Amino acid sequence: MRRFLNALATGPARLASSAWRGWDRFAFAPADPTPLGLIRVAVGALLTWSVFVYGLDLFAYLGRDGWANLEVVEMFRRERTPGAWSFWFHVPDAMLRPAWVLCLAILVAFTMGLWSRVTAALAWAIAVSTANRAPISVYGFDDVVTTWAFYLAISGASGQAVSLDRFFARWGRNRAEVARRHKDGRWTPPPGVPAPSVSANIGLRLIQCHLVLIYGLSGLSKLRGPAWWEGMAIWGTLADAEFRLFDLTWLASYPILLNLMTHLALFLEISYVALIWVRPIRPIVLAGVTAMHLGIGLTLGLFEFAAAMLAANLAFASGPWLRSLVAGLDQPSGRVLYDGACPRCRASMAFITAGDPDRVVEPIDLTTVDVAAVHHGLTRDECLKAMHLVRRDGRVEVGYDAVMTLLAWTPLSKPMALVRFVPGMSIVGRRVYNWVASTRPRDGECTDETCGIHPPVGKAPGGRGAKPAEAGKVPR
Repeated sequence: MRRFLNALATGPARLASSAWRGWDRFAFAPADPTPLGLIRVAVGALLTWSVFVYGLDLFAYLGRDGWANLEVVEMFRRERTPGAWSFWFHVPDAMLRPAWVLCLAILVAFTMGLWSRVTAALAWAIAVSTANRAPISVYGFDDVVTTWAFYLAISGASGQAVSLDRFFARWGRNRAEVARRHKDGRWTPPPGVPAPSVSANIGLRLIQCHLVLIYGLSGLSKLRGPAWWEGMAIWGTLADAEFRLFDLTWLASYPILLNLMTHLALFLEISYVALIWVRPIRPIVLAGVTAMHLGIGLTLGLFEFAAAMLAANLAFASGPWLRSLVAGLDQPSGRVLYDGACPRCRASMAFITAGDPDRVVEPIDLTTVDVAAVHHGLTRDECLKAMHLVRRDGRVEVGYDAVMTLLAWTPLSKPMALVRFVPGMSIVGRRVYNWVASTRPRDGECTDETCGIHPPVGKAPGGRGAKPAEAGKVPR
């Protein structure tokens, strides 16, 4: 009896303590910011596109005497939404175009993750202001993308991953690290995987909970319509010729398929509330949501709305899995031999390692090590003529080819590596690299005994400058 009474007395306290610990883990445990960074990229790109489209007929949308007449909008606002605000209310027509250009610049910076704490707040202000100024063009897309921008702004964590802010921070740390000139020639760049943070978790949880509300309430509201119970609601959408992009009326011959699609969509929205939190079946739920929104985009032409919802669902994706889509599950790796006595070489290594996804590159200062210990076929003189990349499988790439491979390994610089596929670019690239390598500055006086490079000082016989050293092939 005493044990029973003790359980009654201490049970509520233990329950409250357990609930508090669960809430603390849910809301305040550090989380990987990679999904939030990708959501920022998607939301920023969608907002940039939306504001750009307004600019195609700027004065009709935002002008004082445009389709949304300013006096009418303000009257509507006073009657319906007195708290609504927009900086466009105070922009005269003569300044609309400069203000529009400034908004685009801010949104591009936000998308790229530049000054992300400030640009996130400004991007949200731009989204709200534009929606309130031109209510005649607002639909579900504007509502959700403005909400996601708000969560990104208040979390302050949207620039912690997949951003120029993080790249420049890593670049600065790497420049300081490589300048120390370690005695063993090796230095370790900061990890490429972003550090988990509480602020990232707060941003992700806000988006996740809002998605649960959207899908849950949407599904429950559909239960009030008889067409959803009868299984013909989707047919009404497909048969509407005003919005459809494709003629899908042939589906009328398959009523069972229409019933199945309708009930599956309804089940997905209602069950999303609970099933999305179950990790083993989360991929199935996300796949269903992806198919549903792709269907909405293809049948109704609501591509922006579909993209905004799919971007928000990234909040439930795993950070390591998202990074593997770019960097690959089996990441390449290699050791880079560079001239540590060359300021330009040190800066280039700091730049390359700043975009390293997860310590793919091991930089080695060749002036402080025996290069033959790195690869048996290398010599100091050849390595001083050009950068050498020793891949994990033992292959060696030299000069321009090594640079292109390193750029291809780095997600941020992958587009730069595409130039090697342009016809004739490899020939030009190798010549430019050899010229830059042969004229590079060094901390000490550059002589044949010091660096093995023939700098173009003076004129060679025949009136031509000295020919830059060619990066020869290295035996394996």
